[in-house]
Order: sequence, then C-alpha cells, then structure tokens
Amino acid sequence: MAVDIEQALGLIKRNTEEIVEETELRAVVEQGDARGYWGTAPTGRIHIGYLIPMSKIADFITAGVHFKILLANLHAHLDDMKSPFELLEFRTEYYRQVILGMLEGLGVDPSNVEFVVGTDFELSENYALDLLKLSAIVTLNRSKRAGAEVVRVSNDPKLGSFIYPLMQCLDVPYLNCNIAFGGIDQRGIYMLGREILPRIGYEKPICVFNPLLPSLTGSKMSASEKNTKIDALDNEKQIVKKFGKFYCPEREIQDNPVLLFTRAVIFPYLERIGSAFQVKRPEKYGGDVSFSDYSELKTAFGAGKLHPADLKKTVGGYLVDILAPIRKRFDQAGDLLANAYPDGS
Repeated sequence: MAVDIEQALGLIKRNTEEIVEETELRAVVEQGDARGYWGTAPTGRIHIGYLIPMSKIADFITAGVHFKILLANLHAHLDDMKSPFELLEFRTEYYRQVILGMLEGLGVDPSNVEFVVGTDFELSENYALDLLKLSAIVTLNRSKRAGAEVVRVSNDPKLGSFIYPLMQCLDVPYLNCNIAFGGIDQRGIYMLGREILPRIGYEKPICVFNPLLPSLTGSKMSASEKNTKIDALDNEKQIVKKFGKFYCPEREIQDNPVLLFTRAVIFPYLERIGSAFQVKRPEKYGGDVSFSDYSELKTAFGAGKLHPADLKKTVGGYLVDILAPIRKRFDQAGDLLANAYPDGS
C-alpha cells in the first residue's frame, strides 16, 4: 500500500519518544531515500518487550523505509561477555528465527526486512581502521557515559565495554543507513554518533527513539525479571496467566503498562489486519464490546466501563495469536534453542 509523505511521517513518528531531528527525517522521506536500521545483541532469551520495536519496524516498512535488522553478535560478546563466543552462532540464529516469527505474527512480510550479522562487516579492514580513528577521538569517560544505559560496566570494566558504543555509532554508515532506530536507552550512543561520525567523513544519523515498556515494577521489561517476563516461546496458557498478573489498576490510565503495551503493539497490529479490538465478556458484565481505536478504549477504561481483567484477558488472547508463528518455527528448529542456551537460561 503506497502512502503519501504525511502518512509516512505519521507512521514513523507515532508512539515514539523522541526524534532527532524531525526536519532531517522529513527531508529523507520526501527524497524517497529513507534507509533505517535497528540492532539487537543476541544475549538472553527474547520476551514480549521486543514487540515494541517490531511494531515500529512494521511502521517503517509501511512508510516506505528500506529497513535492516542488525544481529549484533560481536556486541553481545563485548558487553561483558553476556554471550560466550562459542554460543554466538546459535544465539544469532535463535534471534533471527524469533524476530522473523514476531514480524509474521504482527502481520508483516519478513521479506521486506534485510537481516545483517555483525561479523559480516565489522571485521573488515576499513571498519577496523575507522574504529581506530574513533578511538583516537573519544575519551574513555565519554564512551562510558554514552553507553551507560546499555552496556554493563563493572568496577573493573573490560575494554570491550568502551569499544561497544563506538562500534554501534560506526554500524550506521557501514549498513548504508541514514536512520538509527532504537529504545530511548540508546540515546547516549546515537547522540555520540551524531557528534563524532562527521569528524571521520560520515553523515550524522537521524535518530528515532521508542519509549521503554514498563514492567510490573515500573521499570523497563527485563529478561531477568522472571515474574514479569513473557517469553517469546511461552505457550498459550503461560501467556494468558502471566499477562493476567500485569499491573493494571482499575480506571488508572497514566503510566499503565497494559494500556501502553496495547497502544504500542495491539492497535497497530489490529490496524494492519483490519480488525477492531474485541472484548468478549458475559452479559452480566456488560456483554461483548469492541473499540475501533485506542482513544476509545482508553476513555472507556478510565471511566470504569472496561475492567482490568477483561482488558488483560483480551490483550493476552491477541498475544497468543501474535506469538504463534514463533512457536511453529521452533517446533521445526531441532536443537537450536538448547544449543543457544545450554544451561536453560
């Protein structure tokens, strides 16, 4: 489906936290030269928080942006060896398969996304030379500040923790992209990129930042928070049960994680498949009801016309459908999961 300039910009901008700079974004969209990427380091197992960037990637594609996903395997090892080197190949493929399943589940044709693995280009001679040029420009403290929200730094940090942000900056031009997309926790790194890349002859990237999904505790959803994490490979019963425990106080619409997730993932998904948000409930509780857009649902919830239990049950049901292609892929993936996470973590 072809979209005009304003529609394309609206798709890219919706549900984002910040764009640096909007005038630059408009220029590349108007020129028909928007080339974006999102990167992920294959470390721990994937949870439903990844549906937030996947949903935005769907928006980029619909807006006509040529989009790449970087499976940043070297970053996964440099970040305090979160992924042992001998597991990188398996974890990279695990991430590829889960992400492909998520895109399919969200109603996106995965053939519209190009996957690139970090080792495909980050070991080249030119990349190494540019990395050394950046290391001569950026101080240790500047690199540490840039990666503070992303990279694990111990009391006696390894050098890889400081190389990581420089590589992430350099990935943008080497992927031939002009838009860097990521969570707002990536802001420090990409602002560093806008500062230093022109000093070695590259354009500064346009940056599009997503908000982070809060968990039950109010922090960003983390794979380490087992009680709040819905794993991408959880079964139907686990998904519905876990989602039913999410923090969702009655009538509260401010910073409500269930509502935020519904806005960012479920409604864009329903828009793509041409369906309304349909709540099934007994007549004694008001009967079935549907919502054509998020504002209607939020208003009804805030007025107490939609109970948290009904909202969570409905969203959980949609999640089951969205995640189903992932489970199907791993039914045919043999020992991939066990090879990627031999300790079961």
